[in-house]
Amino acid sequence: MINKIFKAENEKLKRSFLLYMHLFVLLIFPLIMGLYYGSKKNFVNSQTMVISFYEILAIVSPLVISVVVCLVFDREEKAGGCKNWLSNPIGKGKTIMTQLLYYWLWYFVEIVGTSIFYYLILKYGFRVTGISFLKLLLTSIAFALFGFLQHAIAQLIVLKWNVGGAMILGFFGSVISALSITVIFDFIWPIVPWSWQIYLIAFWQKEMSLGSQKVIGLLMLIPLFLTVIFSLLIEKAYRNWQH
Repeated sequence: MINKIFKAENEKLKRSFLLYMHLFVLLIFPLIMGLYYGSKKNFVNSQTMVISFYEILAIVSPLVISVVVCLVFDREEKAGGCKNWLSNPIGKGKTIMTQLLYYWLWYFVEIVGTSIFYYLILKYGFRVTGISFLKLLLTSIAFALFGFLQHAIAQLIVLKWNVGGAMILGFFGSVISALSITVIFDFIWPIVPWSWQIYLIAFWQKEMSLGSQKVIGLLMLIPLFLTVIFSLLIEKAYRNWQH
């Protein structure tokens, strides 16, 4: 059944604006960032190049996630009042979560893909050194994993309060992410989903001691735990949703 849903989404994606948005993020964003920082390699160190890249991704991600979720919801509404969700034999909760998983996998590919593309541009296009490929890869994977709960929450909000509610969530998510660069959320960031991604840059900051990085690394287990628990609870909420 999951394969059927994924195949159906592939066909829908080919005919939608979403495909072009995914391709834009995957290709254009790292190209622009790579050209910009590559041309300034004599003035900007490699750690700053990586930190700035992920800061922008973390701030923009909540809004982009909400846009994707809203576009999918709007499409389902127009296709017979969400009948694809309501009539699926596996149940609407699993159907909605499976569809959400499909678009999160696209997000995963985009985050990892943009990171690799950015790395290749800097390393081979501008001969920038000092960036660990393995560390960048692990950062991008963690970044994408921390985005799953944002997807699930945005989906829940769009079901309860429609497109307007989800877009407001995306806007405030971006604001929270931007504020997380400061010290505002230093004591509560492990329980704020929109702060998780921005705190990954701690592993790229030279002034951050090894001890502090280890503490943050251990605290990263909290977001992973919350992602599992809240995803299960949210799937139950999808199951009880009444259109």
